[in-house]
Amino acid sequence: MPLYPNQPFWRYGIFQIFAILTAFFLVLGLLTSQLILFQELVTVQIALDLSSSTYEETRVFRGPGTIMQQEIKAVKAYIGKNATLAEPNLLSVSGFADQVIPITQQFTSNPQEIEQAIEQVVKPGLDSQIGGGTHIDLVVENGLSQLKNNSGRCPKLLVITDGEFDLAEPTVNQARNSGVKLNFLIVGQPVTPEILNWASQTGGIALNANPENISKLLTHQVFNQFNRSRFTPWFLGFGFISLMWMLLLPLDRLIKSMKIRADFSGIIAVYHAIFWTVVTPLFLLFEVGNPFARC
Repeated sequence: MPLYPNQPFWRYGIFQIFAILTAFFLVLGLLTSQLILFQELVTVQIALDLSSSTYEETRVFRGPGTIMQQEIKAVKAYIGKNATLAEPNLLSVSGFADQVIPITQQFTSNPQEIEQAIEQVVKPGLDSQIGGGTHIDLVVENGLSQLKNNSGRCPKLLVITDGEFDLAEPTVNQARNSGVKLNFLIVGQPVTPEILNWASQTGGIALNANPENISKLLTHQVFNQFNRSRFTPWFLGFGFISLMWMLLLPLDRLIKSMKIRADFSGIIAVYHAIFWTVVTPLFLLFEVGNPFARC
């Protein structure tokens, strides 16, 4: 039989209660997203491509307008934004070409310390030490080695490069088994299906960039991805479930208006709400994971 047929649906408690719950969970989702509440503790190893292709425009190591200079500018913007977090990421920066060289000597959230290390290390003459190629396997192995010594935080490796590369499957497996998320920012080159697969296998991301938008990508998409709260999608999911129950009476009235038997309209509306109440948490568990689990 139809549910509560005598008065406007918004006058009934079942509609009002779930309307309040819907608004409550949506506000919680918005707050955790914008204010980065319930933030994970994160450790990030950033690897900067310093190969010859990153300054071939001017042929000057770290010359103005080069990809290398844009990379450095982006990292400085990231560490500045990182310092505004209640629990800043612990960051370490390295440079690479044929060889990998540490830029910072330890993980730190101190922006002045990182900037000072960049200015001291990344300068003309460094090119003779690291070569001119792009050795991504060595970069990832070095990053994994650095990150394994920082337990208690969620480890992430970010590689910024303009080169084409291949990554050995054992290296990807090592990252996945270590719980390290591989992330790639590819400058001026397409993000290939293989790169997307390496990132997705470990729960990371791969983005295409150009020299002009590296800073924007790093301080927005990458920063938000690294520091998003797992609770945000769960709060939004609970808001969606509440919305489905809030729509119970309107859906019942709508179904009845479609000339469907009145004794079926309420049953259909109830089962519709039950369906989304069951499916939504299962979807969130599969796509997002347990919000209380580490990393």
